[in-house]
Amino acid sequence: MESINHEFQQQYQSQNKKPIKLSGQNLKDLFKSLGAILILLIVALIVLNSFMFTVGEREQVVITQFDKIVRVIVDNINDPTVKALKNNPRFADVTIEQGKGLFFKIPLIQKAEHFSNQLLTYDTQAEEVFTKDKKKILLDNFAQWKIDNPATFMVSIGSKDAAHQRIDEFIYSKMREEIGKIDAHMLIADKTYIMTMLQSVEDYVNSQLEPLGIKVMDIRIKRTEFPDETKPSIYDQMRSERQAVATKYRADGQKQARTIRAEAEKNATVIEAQAYEQAQKLKGEGDAEALKIYAEAYNVDPEFYDFWKTLQTYRAVFNEDTTIIISPDSEFAKYIYRK
Repeated sequence: MESINHEFQQQYQSQNKKPIKLSGQNLKDLFKSLGAILILLIVALIVLNSFMFTVGEREQVVITQFDKIVRVIVDNINDPTVKALKNNPRFADVTIEQGKGLFFKIPLIQKAEHFSNQLLTYDTQAEEVFTKDKKKILLDNFAQWKIDNPATFMVSIGSKDAAHQRIDEFIYSKMREEIGKIDAHMLIADKTYIMTMLQSVEDYVNSQLEPLGIKVMDIRIKRTEFPDETKPSIYDQMRSERQAVATKYRADGQKQARTIRAEAEKNATVIEAQAYEQAQKLKGEGDAEALKIYAEAYNVDPEFYDFWKTLQTYRAVFNEDTTIIISPDSEFAKYIYRK
């Protein structure tokens, strides 16, 4: 029995030691199998991709079927522009969804168009404009905008390049109108007017572009450049304007100072008069009280009161250098000559 097992093990080991030989035909069959598997995987991915699509965090998607919009996937279904889309008879049959991630569509018939939901910046082309005083200025702007309604944007505009062209047209048409109302120096000197003007331009541009699915968030002037021949006159005009403003500020300050000074003097006069009136009132009350005390003292001892009052008079009249000639019979000198 042991010899049989030993012989079997030897045969098994000898078989394992034999090298596996692959013929050219075998390799060819193997590569064909791998190629078929790879082709099947690619076809499967293509089929799956035709069924599915993803919506990124920075995207909103429009699904079309035979070039007709059937679905819109947005960031916020409660956004006013989305609600307006629902109420638009043109898109009455469009399904509106909210979300991000993986979505499904009908393969071959439906297509997914992706649009950005981020704030986009458009640097406009510099153009020449004319001011009220016929000065030529090279104006360069930039605008920040976003796709507010992807369905309307796709139907009306279609691409960012086309959107930039429309934004450029509306911005400069309104800019020319507004800058034509002011002199050249105001573009630099009057910042308040410029901010008001830019807000007016933004409101106008939005009134034209919002029906097309675009909302402009901000418009700013990046650069204003004057031709060399007009710079001296513009700067002189700006300098004169600033000097006039400074003179006005100084005049207003002096006027206000005079007003404050006059008011202070008036208040001081009133306070002094009130103080004097109060002092006189207190003095009168004091004199009345003194007279009352004198009267009471007189009633208690008239002779002593008469003596005390006379002494008070002497003190008021006489000093070390006083010389007086008076008769001994005088009532005034009765206490001087009395023995």
